[in-house]
Amino acid sequence: MRKNDKNTTVKLAPGEIEILELLWGEKQVNLGRAHEWFHSRGRLLAMTTIHTRLNRMVDKGLIHRVAENPAVYEAAIARSEVSGRYFELIEELCGQNIVPLMAHLAKKREFSPEELAFLENLVKQCQR
Repeated sequence: MRKNDKNTTVKLAPGEIEILELLWGEKQVNLGRAHEWFHSRGRLLAMTTIHTRLNRMVDKGLIHRVAENPAVYEAAIARSEVSGRYFELIEELCGQNIVPLMAHLAKKREFSPEELAFLENLVKQCQR
């Protein structure tokens, strides 16, 4: 979710979040690269579908078109603008107790040694 110029909240669809993830990771992409990225993740979207999403996100002010022929896009909002609101929503849904959610997420995937070290340091900081 994000507030637009009129100070109203704009809800992000899952497809919009996917595109933002791509742009946050790669900074700038053209339509062909976006199409390739979706396909590499098993999301067999048509080029026209991706193009429509990109243009709608430009209209919403979520991304910018920074070049033409071919069009190149970049994120207009930071990851923190999106993740902050979703964290608040998760807290509301969990009744302020996110421990069961964290345990569930930890069981869903393996963590790299770097991620584990980061999480261990985070827990240590919270204990102070």
